[in-house]
Amino acid sequence: MATCEDLDSEFEYDKDDADEDAKIVVGLVATVTSKAKPESDLEEENEVYSKISREEPIESLKELLTHFELRTNELKDLKEKYVDLMKQQELTLLNLKASEEGLRGFYFICKTYD
Repeated sequence: MATCEDLDSEFEYDKDDADEDAKIVVGLVATVTSKAKPESDLEEENEVYSKISREEPIESLKELLTHFELRTNELKDLKEKYVDLMKQQELTLLNLKASEEGLRGFYFICKTYD
């Protein structure tokens, strides 16, 4: 099994960045496991996570964050479209009210001159 030093020499990135990424992943895993499972299962999980290479959780997290960013951008676009449609609806309702008032005036004039 590869050691951390082997992995550090294999991949060309800053060790501080790698350590920070690893801490983030461990924090996320700890948060999820503390909410999902009782304390007795933690030792068993630590054994399973120790068999995973250092890059696997980092790459998985990066992939998840990429998907999250894409979905966030999609939601922003949808929200903008929704706001535009609501403004358009409001203008349409105002125009409809103005048209109704114009028709009332027209009917009033027609009745007056009949």
